[in-house]
Amino acid sequence: MEGKVSKDILSEKQLQYIVSRMTKPGSQIIGFDVKPASEELAGFLGEHLRMNLCVKEVNSLRKIHLFIKTVPTANLPKAEFIERNQFFKKEALVFQIFDEIQDMDCVNPWCTRAVIYTDKLIVMPDLAVQGYRTHPTQIYFDRDHVTVVVSSLARLHAAFANYFTKRNQSRPHFLEENYFFNDEFFGDAPWLIPAAKVTYNVLKEFSSKSNDFPPDLEDKLSTLFIEAYGMLNNNEDVLNVVIHKDLWANNILFQYAANVPINAVLVDYQLSRYAPPAFDLMSLLYMTTSRTFRGAHEAEVLQHYYEVFSESLNDATKKRLKNLNYDFDEFRKWCERARVFGLVQANTTLPCVCMDAAAAQRTFDDPHTYVEHLTGDRSAPLVAHAGDNVQYRLRLLEVSEELVEKYVLKI
Repeated sequence: MEGKVSKDILSEKQLQYIVSRMTKPGSQIIGFDVKPASEELAGFLGEHLRMNLCVKEVNSLRKIHLFIKTVPTANLPKAEFIERNQFFKKEALVFQIFDEIQDMDCVNPWCTRAVIYTDKLIVMPDLAVQGYRTHPTQIYFDRDHVTVVVSSLARLHAAFANYFTKRNQSRPHFLEENYFFNDEFFGDAPWLIPAAKVTYNVLKEFSSKSNDFPPDLEDKLSTLFIEAYGMLNNNEDVLNVVIHKDLWANNILFQYAANVPINAVLVDYQLSRYAPPAFDLMSLLYMTTSRTFRGAHEAEVLQHYYEVFSESLNDATKKRLKNLNYDFDEFRKWCERARVFGLVQANTTLPCVCMDAAAAQRTFDDPHTYVEHLTGDRSAPLVAHAGDNVQYRLRLLEVSEELVEKYVLKI
């Protein structure tokens, strides 16, 4: 049974390649085991596994711990959706760039390198054995968690900025060819219109402020969602990097010392885009922190991000940014411009990822309804869950009411 599982996931050639990359020459595989990475739904665009390889290395035995993401085999509509939108191909390109970036911090990494990356498979070291873990999705990040993840995000963006400076390309053609400049997934709004409908129905059902909202709120929200995502396009003559664009809690792994976060690693680059970095920072804040936190600490967070980002730039990139007039004031202007995207991203993502695990499994991993719930009207199960789960309901109301106040009522 184990042999069949391995053959279905990794070929003999791939297994030998992993061993050659991660052990001493001449090492041999003695055995292995494979199991699901989680009993619950761990992500929406792949199947996640953990593999332990037992290897004889010289005169001793050691284990190689791997985290594997594959196109799912049991859910055909999900697999077809993933392959049609080339999510694995995009993430593989990011890992290719990581391999080309030489000056990564090995002590406090902001990412992990993949051992194998293809359009169907990602294999990387399992960071759980190093003590990394996710923060509960339903609980807001506190100041300590925000500080370490913002540091990692700033270093990620700086590494891409340095990389593009070295390549001397302001709009790299190899990225354009691989869907970094357009999202077919979002292009004709197959996801955004249903997401706007969820926001509208949550507000209509649960908001105490609904009497203040205009009668055409649903149409206004649909237009706002599309315009916000459209802001990612055609940002010329400004700093652009590869942004993560999917910074919800499960895509951030934290390492702790005495229960205090000391580092954060960003994972899962399937939705990455080439865009100004402020879009990442604002979506991170709206998807992981409370409105109270943002009101009290946003200015401090922006300052911290910019300091780490600036310290991580090489001299050639600093010169390029000076020519672009990209300083702290310009960065803050971009953050304000990207705020609506952060709010829309939170309203689009949180209703799905903040469900409790069992409800999310029922709603988003059924082959018969997968595409319908991902790109069609999913309001009924999400609104019903909001009625049953107070914490979930309040989380959605906070970002939906703020979006309407700021960009519909403009108060």
